[in-house]
Amino acid sequence: MVNIAQWLIPALQQIQTLKSQSRLSHALLITGADGVGQESLAREVVKDLMCESQQGKACGLCHSCQLMKADSHPDFRVLEGETGTIKVDQIRLLVKQISQKPQVGKNKVVLITHAQAMNINAANAVLKALEEPADHTFFVLTSSQSSQLLPTIRSRCLLVKVPTPTTRDVAEWLQQDASLQPLSQLFWLTTQPYRLLALEQQGKTALYTELPEKLYAMLTEVSGVSDMVKGIDSKNIDDYCNGLAAILHQCICRSTGSDLAPALEPIYQVLIHRLSIQTLMQRYQALQMLKSDLQKTNLNPIMQLTHELNQW
Repeated sequence: MVNIAQWLIPALQQIQTLKSQSRLSHALLITGADGVGQESLAREVVKDLMCESQQGKACGLCHSCQLMKADSHPDFRVLEGETGTIKVDQIRLLVKQISQKPQVGKNKVVLITHAQAMNINAANAVLKALEEPADHTFFVLTSSQSSQLLPTIRSRCLLVKVPTPTTRDVAEWLQQDASLQPLSQLFWLTTQPYRLLALEQQGKTALYTELPEKLYAMLTEVSGVSDMVKGIDSKNIDDYCNGLAAILHQCICRSTGSDLAPALEPIYQVLIHRLSIQTLMQRYQALQMLKSDLQKTNLNPIMQLTHELNQW
């Protein structure tokens, strides 16, 4: 696993300084573009807050630090909003759990990731907790869409903005771990570092890495559409749609003078010769609609994607 990304370090150090000076707000909202590392930064902050020492950075030695390493600290609670809506009952249970004195160490910490996933009732419950904070209790929220949060929640938090790293920054970060270096081949898909890391963790790197070559083979009739859709099912259809849409998007941008990843240049040459820019845009929109339709209905994913690719 790579070390904490260098673009996160300045914000982390500022928070550590405030902690060591006992000037840190009881609520932090860590924001930034999707996939730039809000959650990674938040978990580093949580470690520091749970430490029993006064210093800014977690000592790693105290009982609380050891419990955090073991993922078993009784005074730490987390709600993940990435996979679905955060509801009011979850917030109420969480607030109830942290209403007592710390069982270990000095502080209690609540981490709410992707806080924009809170529904209005859950958001109001969090607001109430922020307005009447329990002693020695910290709330750490992360969001890539902070404008969707209640203004009153934002106003009660210390705002921590995570910068968007350059492509070079991301490449250097990936170089720290040999197993992650192949992810730099997927910059045509995204340059958001933690989105790339998530693909690796989900075992999807090969799917995306092989996609340009498979598409080029189909476009040049080395293989057929049936070969292209082999292995696709309801579980990975979103990935194929996302990858194909990203390729079309990059080709459209290339037509306006933008740079293009070397892996996509052969595909661009075929598509631009065969289809107009307007048609490329129509196919891009069709893929987005297909992805939406597949989420709402029981359409056969292979049949639908086959029909779409036959238009290419």
